[in-house]
Amino acid sequence: IYRTERDKGTLYELTFKGDHNHEFQRLVLFRPFGPIMKVKKEKLNMANTLINVIVPLARRVDKFRHFMQNFREMCIQQDGRVHLTVVYFGKEEMNEVKGILENTSKAANFRNFTFIQLNGEFSRGKGLDVGARFWKGSNVLLFFCDVDIYFTSEFLNTCRLNTQPGKKVFYPVLFSQYNPGVIYGHHDAVPPLEQQLVSNGPADARVRLFNVAHYRGT
Repeated sequence: IYRTERDKGTLYELTFKGDHNHEFQRLVLFRPFGPIMKVKKEKLNMANTLINVIVPLARRVDKFRHFMQNFREMCIQQDGRVHLTVVYFGKEEMNEVKGILENTSKAANFRNFTFIQLNGEFSRGKGLDVGARFWKGSNVLLFFCDVDIYFTSEFLNTCRLNTQPGKKVFYPVLFSQYNPGVIYGHHDAVPPLEQQLVSNGPADARVRLFNVAHYRGT
């Protein structure tokens, strides 16, 4: 990650995998309009950084089923440091959604989830706020997510590395994939999924990450 200030220079944050699982090294460099300067070098341990994925939802059972398939693989099997909060509006198709959650819980021995039911029309902002404020545990990273978002376990570590309590939130840039066959029609083959998740556009407001103490203080 880098940031350029026109009257000062460019600040670089370089993050590398460490020697052990969940460990990283971060090197911060500053390049003024002259020779590059080393600012700091630090070790980061993300082993105990829990992410609370908050998903507001109304109906959309098929989308939620696909979301949970990806969640099970990336968050439960590969990462293992994630809590899921589903904020559901209304009662239509609610039992189907709860059934998907319960089946995932039994099949993957996963208990770190919360289901909140609200009355009234769907409101994404209200759902995210209720889900965030429902958390009563220790400090946690809040991942505001939509049900049609696909992410990898590596992305979760990117989230951990790019947030700081009371200092920094993370607005990742998403790639909107409508139809790979159309988007990559001039290619010989559709690229692997990891290569499709690249965009240089503006941040997507549907995905945001906050530290819970930071969120409550805003």
